[in-house]
Amino acid sequence: MSTQTAQHMKAMFRIEWKLFNRLKVNYLYAVFVPLMVLVALQFAQEQMNLDASGLNPGPVMVSTSVGVLLVFSLYSFITSLYVARREELVLKRLRTGEVSDRVILAGGASMYVVVCAVQLLVVVTGVSVIFGIAPRQPLAALAGILTGLALMTAMAAATAALCRTMESVAVATLPAMFVLPMISGVYIPREILPDALGDALLFAPMSSTVDLVRTGWTGDLTLLDALTRILLAGAWTALFAWIAVRKFRWEPRV
Repeated sequence: MSTQTAQHMKAMFRIEWKLFNRLKVNYLYAVFVPLMVLVALQFAQEQMNLDASGLNPGPVMVSTSVGVLLVFSLYSFITSLYVARREELVLKRLRTGEVSDRVILAGGASMYVVVCAVQLLVVVTGVSVIFGIAPRQPLAALAGILTGLALMTAMAAATAALCRTMESVAVATLPAMFVLPMISGVYIPREILPDALGDALLFAPMSSTVDLVRTGWTGDLTLLDALTRILLAGAWTALFAWIAVRKFRWEPRV
């Protein structure tokens, strides 16, 4: 990254930080969402008999919490952010300067990526304490979180590219918010599904992130398996980024 690009990213981050601070309710969102995830996961764990399926509830709940936050706290928020900034002509004005298109999108999302990363750290730590577990492969867990942040940001940009107005965001994000977690092992671990179905769902967009995060606490994946998951997550991220670059509109659609 060049010095100029780094300066542009820093400037975009500061702009979004100032806008975030204008609405104090954003702090409530930043604190309330992780707390609700912890409470919900505690309740869900009591309802699910994961031990009968040979799964350790702790690592499962860690990966579930990460998946939930990535979808509901990062993906949905950044999708709305991109569309709102486009409707307000902010993106169009930014393009008249020296900032490149990629920096506009990445810089605009950077502050919310940091907020989500902090939320993930808090929730993952909380779940680990609740279940009395500790990471066995922290690098795998870190890789899972980083790939998840990149994947959800790229998916948000691709979704925003297909949205006409703010009103259409609620509909456009429904598949990723409800179907994606179901097929990627966020809500239902793939291990409790029929073998053929579980193997097929390995190729769902978020499955690699879920597997990497969980193996951070279980140590189940070999190095080759972990690298395969990283490459698969990278392929999905590249696909969504390509869609965003090709289809993104920088001013309101008529």
